Formats: sequence, structure tokens, C-alpha cells
Amino acid sequence: MKLGDLPLGLLAGLFGLAVVLEAMSFPEMGGMAYGPEFFPIIVGAGFCLCGLVLIAGDLRRRLTGKREALVSVEPSLKQGKALLRAAAVLVTVIAFVLLVKPLGFLLTLALLLFFLLRCLAAGWGISLALALGLPFALHFCFTSLLRVPLPRGFVETLLF
Repeated sequence: MKLGDLPLGLLAGLFGLAVVLEAMSFPEMGGMAYGPEFFPIIVGAGFCLCGLVLIAGDLRRRLTGKREALVSVEPSLKQGKALLRAAAVLVTVIAFVLLVKPLGFLLTLALLLFFLLRCLAAGWGISLALALGLPFALHFCFTSLLRVPLPRGFVETLLF
């Protein structure tokens, strides 16, 4: 399925506006020029700007007579494999949300990444290498460099 620029721009703009409004409700940090709302507001404003660019481009094309369908289905999505791959991405995201707390970040990401890569027709070697290496690299980046706590499962309890 392909969204035209007009609905995609509206979605991006609304999402950006929601991010900005939510970020403005974050508590202020005493003694700091900027607080936890600073980066989300920049990201939200970027989404709003991208949405405006998409809407303006669509309106400009409509004024010149080049109409684009608001929603269209790609011919390749009518094939079984493409639908299964799209469903695998959706299932993986939902499974990650449901499994990350009980299993922990490392195990959940490793299992789901391997599953997704195999569904997307990656080879066994690259799937296994990425599924074993990427979770540890991301864990290091989030916990050590960014100081973001990640859900701990039994694997993290044994390792760290």
C-alpha cells in the first residue's frame, strides 16, 4: 500500500504536533538552559516541516493537473511473499513490545532480529551474525553511552 503525499504529509504533521505538545508537558530541569523537552521538540518540529513540504508538493502537483491517488496498492503487494514479509515486520514489532519486559532487551532483540532477517530472505550467516552482534552493540550504546535503562531479562542478569 502506498499513501500519497497529501495523507502522508497530514500524518507526519499531526504526529509532529503531538510530539511537540507532549514534549512541552515535560518537567523543567532546574538550573539548565534546556531540559528533556528540547530534543523531542526539535524532532516534532522536523516532522511538522516534512509534513508541510509533502502537502505543498502534493498541492502544487494538483494545481498543475498531475493528480496522484491518495492511497494505492502496489502490484508487488498482491503477491503472497510480499504480504508475508510485510506481516512479519508488523508481527516483529508487536512481539518486541510484548516480550521485551519478560525476556529482556538482549534476548528479545536477538530472537526477533533473526526471525525478521530470515523472513526478509537474508542468508543464514548474515542473519546469525547480526542477531548475535547487533543487540550487544545497541545495549552498549544505550546503557553505557546514553545512560538509558533497558529491560533486563535473565540473560542480562547473568552477563552484567
